[in-house]
Amino acid sequence: MKWIHKLIFALSICTISLVALYSLLGDTRKLVVTPDQFDIYATTDASAGGLSDSKISYEDQSLVLDCDLKKSKYAWPYCGISVYTDVLEATKGLDLSSYHTIRLKLRYEQAGDGKNQSKELRLYLRNYNSAYSKPDDEYTIKYNGMQFSPSNFTEVIEIPIENLQVMTWWLNDNNVSIEHSAPEFANITRIDLATGAGAGLGKHKIVIDKIEFEGAYIKQSTLLFALLFSWMALGLAFSLNELRKNKVAYDRAKKRHRHLERMNSTLRAQNYEFAELAHRDALTGAMNRHAVQSWLEQQARQVRWGRDSFSILYMDLDKFKRVNDKYGHQMGDDILREFVMVIASSIHADDRLVRWGGEEFVVFCPNTNIEQAVKKAEIVRQNVEKHLWVHGEPLTCSIGVAQMQNERVSETMARADEVLYMAKRNGRNRIEVNYGMQKQPEINTPD
Repeated sequence: MKWIHKLIFALSICTISLVALYSLLGDTRKLVVTPDQFDIYATTDASAGGLSDSKISYEDQSLVLDCDLKKSKYAWPYCGISVYTDVLEATKGLDLSSYHTIRLKLRYEQAGDGKNQSKELRLYLRNYNSAYSKPDDEYTIKYNGMQFSPSNFTEVIEIPIENLQVMTWWLNDNNVSIEHSAPEFANITRIDLATGAGAGLGKHKIVIDKIEFEGAYIKQSTLLFALLFSWMALGLAFSLNELRKNKVAYDRAKKRHRHLERMNSTLRAQNYEFAELAHRDALTGAMNRHAVQSWLEQQARQVRWGRDSFSILYMDLDKFKRVNDKYGHQMGDDILREFVMVIASSIHADDRLVRWGGEEFVVFCPNTNIEQAVKKAEIVRQNVEKHLWVHGEPLTCSIGVAQMQNERVSETMARADEVLYMAKRNGRNRIEVNYGMQKQPEINTPD
């Protein structure tokens, strides 16, 4: 048996063994949260002006949270626990980016004194990032979280970490830029578990037996890359060996290898482009900025060449923050989804509806001049005003309108944004138009 055949046999056995070992043990890495590793504190709404109180105790290696939710000027009384993971060095917490599952073993034994005993809980993995977090301000630590109900599960609850989303209210309150608006788990300094937004007043008791994270020792892609690299190294060795025997065979193998590399590079570039184009806003279902980037460039070229007209409607819900504060962020999310449906039903099929950030949305209107855009904006404004909203109260929107001229799309956006805020200042529930270099139509008024 030649040395190359022995090496192929050995590498094959190694590959099979590693893949089998990874399938059995590679995805079973566990991290258990215990009081001797981390500091655990009871939390309440006192920091927000509430009157609730809570305490924690330990019974048979289980953590017991007893609290009393009390009515106060704070509208959403709560209690819970907060696990501080940055015990060794401030702002240096746990890297949970390689973990995929949170496993909770708990019992919600008492849920208030009223008839409607909601047993919903909120879980937050809070990530510290110096780009937006401040060491002396707890509220700037990012809230990656979700709300769930233990009564709908068995005693052991498994939550995929990928299901956690950044809280919209936290993004709005901290003015976080779009590049930092996605979930992050690389530096978790706080693990918070609290009663749900609809928790009833009175006594609550939650028994927590275990908080555990499960993940992979190494990423599957890293293992596959290492195996691929090993086989590529073997292939190179084999090619060099064959080169000594036959120069022609070597040239053919080299040419084929280069061709495959070019094809792989092209496919990777196309896959990346398609993945970017397919992105949609996870909350509302509207397009995001990536989805319309190339399309906007095409529309801009059509305008520059004088072949087409293109207008932008920049719109924003009026006094949306008050709705969030009054009804909670879950209701606010439902209203944003409803707002998208109202807009989508008011525009043409060729128009593109994009969530630009927060409660701001943009409708890009091809084949539309400024007069047509104003009419379209008025239809949207009226439909929003007449709509029966899920929270039972009326809502309005303000809209800024601009038509693209001899300028970049970003400049047209800026002009539409400028008149949107003019509409806000002028009383809301109205449309303002930025005519740019165009002549504003004269308005005939009776004598």
